[in-house]
Amino acid sequence: MAAELQFLRKIGLFRDLADDELGQIGALMIERRYARGEMVFAEDQTGQSMYLVKEGRVKVSRWLPSGRELILAFHPTGDYFGEMALIDGMTVPATVTAVDASTILSLDRGQFLGLLRERSFAMALLRTLCARCREAWQQIEVLTHHNAEARIRMALHQLCERSGKPTSEGMRIDERLTHRELASIAGVSRETATRVLGSLVEQGLLRMDSQRMVVARPDALLETTLFD
Repeated sequence: MAAELQFLRKIGLFRDLADDELGQIGALMIERRYARGEMVFAEDQTGQSMYLVKEGRVKVSRWLPSGRELILAFHPTGDYFGEMALIDGMTVPATVTAVDASTILSLDRGQFLGLLRERSFAMALLRTLCARCREAWQQIEVLTHHNAEARIRMALHQLCERSGKPTSEGMRIDERLTHRELASIAGVSRETATRVLGSLVEQGLLRMDSQRMVVARPDALLETTLFD
């Protein structure tokens, strides 16, 4: 139980709750394990729980009419999802799938609504929803570009801003993304993403470091007539 409380305490939504409240929440959570590639829930299923990633990583995606997958977000260890559907009772407009073998904790709707009476929890939730809105606006910004290279450049720039870590060689993107995953974020084909990434490497703007991308100068990604 101590380990469980320590994990929950690191999550922004629960950080300011008292130990006894946190203990009650932890006791009510259901733990499930998902294999790599296994679906947590499908698009248009009504959300009845909020989910916390205890171990692993999941992706949130939608399938376009063309049959192409569009990745909306990744949730790594310590992140959470599903909270919006518990507020308005609407269906979840996305599919969530385990990218790696994952352990997920779930909190049902009744317990979640009870927590909303706690001011600290409600304020933390509002901050989360604001962040989700900003991420959605950024996704729209990527997809408004008709040029595939512009989409990849914009997606990389936003990843640098969200999860980049400064290094002596540039900004390292800590999210481990395959070419296919990056292509799905930008709404282009994997072949196109591979071609654009290769070009950025040749230009000295990008390098691969232990399966992670390092962008030499993030702002240089946007210094092109593609955005005129």
